[in-house]
Amino acid sequence: MPETLIEIKDVCKVFTRGKTEVHALKHICLDVHRGEYLSIMGPSGSGKSTLFNMIGALDHPTSGSVDVAGLRLDGLTRRQLAHFRGNYIGYVFQAYNLLPAYDAMTNCTLPLLFSGVSPHDARKRAKSVLERVGLGHRLDHRPDEMSGGQQQRVAVARALANDPAIILADEPTANLDLQTGDEIIDLLSELCREFGVTVISATHDHKMLDRSDRVLWIKDGGVDRLQRREDLNIRVGTVD
Repeated sequence: MPETLIEIKDVCKVFTRGKTEVHALKHICLDVHRGEYLSIMGPSGSGKSTLFNMIGALDHPTSGSVDVAGLRLDGLTRRQLAHFRGNYIGYVFQAYNLLPAYDAMTNCTLPLLFSGVSPHDARKRAKSVLERVGLGHRLDHRPDEMSGGQQQRVAVARALANDPAIILADEPTANLDLQTGDEIIDLLSELCREFGVTVISATHDHKMLDRSDRVLWIKDGGVDRLQRREDLNIRVGTVD
């Protein structure tokens, strides 16, 4: 039986805007397995990004709880949360979020240094993951000297450098052309299998479904359905 890494228990999130309450999440229950590739699908405003932020400890639920590796996130102090994000989570963003003045090596090394890794070990680890994502020849290149796909590979390497339990990928192919997007999807899938890391992707990209172990469909803040890859009927342009 797969090991449960993340337990989401009856999570609700309510935002208050003046006198109006917006119920972004409604009684979400979900277990995510260690080493799983999970895609969260849904239209804009469905709540998938809010759920994504709960898992990454970027926000807390109004009610319910999120547990990761036995840690209840809303019970952690600010210092503990910072440690959790730096050591358990690797983030991959739609806009890459690389530091423009620094080369690929430095972009991957700095988060390790902030986490207390020695400079020697940080550079060794950064070089290793950059080589793993196919950028061993681009270590000294800045973001403006790389293509969008290469920048996203740096972002994936940076996310992987701290040996996280979870990679959270927020629309990782949205700014890429179709071929490059496919390459990034393949890379995330390979890393999931190779390193045993849990990959959770919030996405509109249906190409990700074929690489996913399961797909969570969010609608109006609630779980619409949760499907295994083998239960999906994927055809060009459509998903049933």
